[in-house]
Amino acid sequence: MNSTKKTATIEQVAQLLRRYDSFALFAHTNPDGDTIGATVALGLALRKIGKRVALFCDSPMDEKIQREFPETAEFRREFFGKYDMFVAVDCGDLNRLGEFADLYGRFGETLTLDHHGGEYYSRYNLVAKYASTCQIVYETVRQLGVEWDKRIATYLYMGLCTDTGNFSHNNTDKECFLTAADLCEKHADMERVNRVFFKDTTLAEVKLLGRALNKMRVYFDGKMALMYLTKKDLDEVGADLSATSGIVQNAVNVDTAKVGVMLTEYADNVYKVSMRGKDFPVREICRKFGGGGHLYASGCMISGFLEDVIEKIVREVGFDL
Repeated sequence: MNSTKKTATIEQVAQLLRRYDSFALFAHTNPDGDTIGATVALGLALRKIGKRVALFCDSPMDEKIQREFPETAEFRREFFGKYDMFVAVDCGDLNRLGEFADLYGRFGETLTLDHHGGEYYSRYNLVAKYASTCQIVYETVRQLGVEWDKRIATYLYMGLCTDTGNFSHNNTDKECFLTAADLCEKHADMERVNRVFFKDTTLAEVKLLGRALNKMRVYFDGKMALMYLTKKDLDEVGADLSATSGIVQNAVNVDTAKVGVMLTEYADNVYKVSMRGKDFPVREICRKFGGGGHLYASGCMISGFLEDVIEKIVREVGFDL
């Protein structure tokens, strides 16, 4: 990895993007609306100024998202080609790049665009205190002087909307509403984003939610609620990992809960852990297991037998409750 790391501003990032001719843009593993929206929007903007761009993500796109937002079909799970610069979008640390982490770490010209306040692992790092990485890309597109269109506006609205919980999380501020208003003026498809991410659900997702709710456990007099799903659960309802997105919210929505936890078996005895906090920071807990994310919405991966994994999480959460 390049040992010289620099903090970058919006203006400096725009200069870098003008300087180089080709870019590999990386979304984080198990992609959410912010990393998808920011990566696609940046790619669309760069192509408008004559750059060559490829999109990569080591995880499959949700079929519903890919159907409704066709540009997401461009994401590739295997690396190919030669590029002047690698850009990690919405990745708080190198491990968030998943299978591409080693490749990225060995490359010289790298740039991080992120809002999580995580590690500085690229040569150039723009880590700003925004509610979403899409706001960073929004400012970058403005600085580049790119001609706006509906697609760019829609993908940026996607990340802003989803990372604020449809403008309901406590990271929602005045800038979020001002940016959203401007994107709507630029013809962002607000209805489609809201429908796909907050309304539409598949039969498999409904069945998984039922199974997760039936397995809910509470700890610390109801201050922590935990649910889990196994590979067997996913296989029996014919769903993949993406169908579990958002289920964790049902745990933290329990009125007494300060922490909600969702475990999904990713591979044999490997669990994807999602945590949500209600005025309770969960990011540091996830970082202890090699993960990270938002202060009140984070995740990690933990290996082990289910009950051992649950015991580890309960113990760590209990230290802070």
